Amino acid sequence: MNRGQDIKKLTGGLFLAGLCLLGLAFFAPDAAHRHNGSFFKIAAASSWRRPFNLSAAWCSLKIILSSIGLFMVIESLGSILARLKLLDLAKAVFSLQLLSVLFFLMGGYYLMKALL
Repeated sequence: MNRGQDIKKLTGGLFLAGLCLLGLAFFAPDAAHRHNGSFFKIAAASSWRRPFNLSAAWCSLKIILSSIGLFMVIESLGSILARLKLLDLAKAVFSLQLLSVLFFLMGGYYLMKALL
C-alpha cells in the first residue's frame, strides 16, 4: 500500500470512531428521567453543595464523549481536505477544533462540580 491509501484508511477509521462516540453521547439515556431537557442542562444544573450527583456526572461524561467525538470528526475532515490540497479550507476546519476543546473543558468542569 502507498501512503495515500494508508491516510485514507486512518482518516476513515477516525471519522467512524468519532461518529460512534457522538452517537453514544447523544443516544445514550440521560440517567435522570425526571428532567425533560438536554444533557447539557442536566449537567449545568448540578450544585457544588450536593456532591456525588451521579445523573449530572453521567451527563458531564456525555459532554466529554461528544467533545472527543467532535474532535475526531473535525480532525478527519481536515486531514482529507489537506490531502486534497485545499489548505485554506483545511485550516478553517482545523480551527473548529477549538470548539471541541471548549466543550471538553466545560464537561470536565461540570464533572468536577457534580462529584465534589
